[in-house]
Amino acid sequence: MNEMGTRLKEARIAKGYSLEDLQDVTKIQKRYLAGIEEGNYSMMPGQFYVRAFIKQYADAVGLNADELLEQHKAEMPETTKEQVSKPMAAPVRSRRQAMSKSSSSRINEKMPMVIVALFIVVIVAVMWFFFNMLGEDDPTDEVTENDDGVQYEAPSENTPPATEEEPAEEEEPEEQPEEEEPAEPETEISVAGTDGQTTTYQSTGSAERELLIEVTGPSWVGATDENGENLMAAATMQAGQSETLDLSEVSLVRLRLGAAPNVDLTLNGEPIEYEQDLTTQNIVIEFTDAE
Repeated sequence: MNEMGTRLKEARIAKGYSLEDLQDVTKIQKRYLAGIEEGNYSMMPGQFYVRAFIKQYADAVGLNADELLEQHKAEMPETTKEQVSKPMAAPVRSRRQAMSKSSSSRINEKMPMVIVALFIVVIVAVMWFFFNMLGEDDPTDEVTENDDGVQYEAPSENTPPATEEEPAEEEEPEEQPEEEEPAEPETEISVAGTDGQTTTYQSTGSAERELLIEVTGPSWVGATDENGENLMAAATMQAGQSETLDLSEVSLVRLRLGAAPNVDLTLNGEPIEYEQDLTTQNIVIEFTDAE
């Protein structure tokens, strides 16, 4: 075992990870992780993967990967770079492309003439429209002459009779105050007990329940219900990722956490505080609806 492999193994043990846990976090096969700790790089799929696997290993156990590689660069195998250069073929314009370009040139030459013709058509249409509008006589009131030779204006058909009264406006009914909906019961969380790596919580409150899972660093997370059915398939979550589980239809949820200090749990806005300072632990929450 080389010095760098020893440092990585010690950091893994300090984190409480087994090789199986680290395999789940980094997605690197267990045999490659063991090879890194033993300094056996010949088993790697290629020299390029050696540095990449070591950086993932270091990040997962909280070490500075760049600093680690710089300090132990003498232990690293030499990598070779293959330079492959392919001459780029100059584009060859086909006869069809040349014809297309020629057609486009003709269209561009005739485009100003088309635009001018359209402009003239629009002007003629506008002038014709206004000419027809001005040609129509405005409606005027009819003038009637009575027997005495005095002219008077006939009442317009649109003029309402003088004796006609407008109907009184109906009074609008007063709006009834809306009944306030009953407030949702507050969510309460308490610790029921601990057994090994498992901590059980009791939760009472609203029947509508949402569990927010937020991750601040690489962590392995999985969730099942009271029947062992998956609510969230076990997977590695990275820093900044989050997941929301709807727990309204279940009476119990069981969470399996790897690197638990990197995971924040919130039920209906209430944070769940860890009772045990363990890297890998189980969280069980039993639900009781408030009456």
